[in-house]
Amino acid sequence: MLTDERIEALLEKYVKQDSVVSFGTGPTNEDFLKKLALYSTNSGVRIKVVPTSHSMALLANQLKIPVVSLDEVDIDLAFDFVDQVDEDFNYISNETTSLIRDKMIALDAEEMLVICDEKEFVKKLDWPISAEVSSFAINKTIAQLMNLGEVKLRMDKDKPVLSETGHYFIDINLDEVYDTDDIDFQVKKIPGVLETSLFNGFADRVILHGTQLLVKSRLNNPED
Repeated sequence: MLTDERIEALLEKYVKQDSVVSFGTGPTNEDFLKKLALYSTNSGVRIKVVPTSHSMALLANQLKIPVVSLDEVDIDLAFDFVDQVDEDFNYISNETTSLIRDKMIALDAEEMLVICDEKEFVKKLDWPISAEVSSFAINKTIAQLMNLGEVKLRMDKDKPVLSETGHYFIDINLDEVYDTDDIDFQVKKIPGVLETSLFNGFADRVILHGTQLLVKSRLNNPED
């Protein structure tokens, strides 16, 4: 996780007055929202937040940050803490409560920043991925996904984990990631699969943290 000093530096650099901001749905992003609220209060920079989960909306209200719907606005800036990023800025983000909402946010954002440990900036993605799937005939979907690798229905004790939109998650340890676009296509062509944790072509900047803070950008920005 980024230090408070590095988070403040990132927010100061990228969050502008009256920005509409959003996040991925994972719990790390909720911690980040708290830091954003503190920064907004201390700096006087006004923001609005598009919440991606029920808990994120509740937290934003508690922090007195105005909440808006994605149907009402366009997102200026989105953040997500991710598992792994490749040199083409494709990434895997498994820490989520809704891959469908995460993809909608990533697509809508004018600028998408993904944050990752620097050792997970790789030439070729090799992390397991996840899929958000319909609960209908789940065993049929699992059987189809087994053609791609080892699969496991995500559970919380003795019950399947539900997404924000009432679906299930299946974690997939792929035999091999040959091509990210092809894998995404192969998984999503299976009836019952709604979305995957492969995000191809969404990231504009990659923030790498570890021994130092690195910013890699596909945008033409002389600051980087």
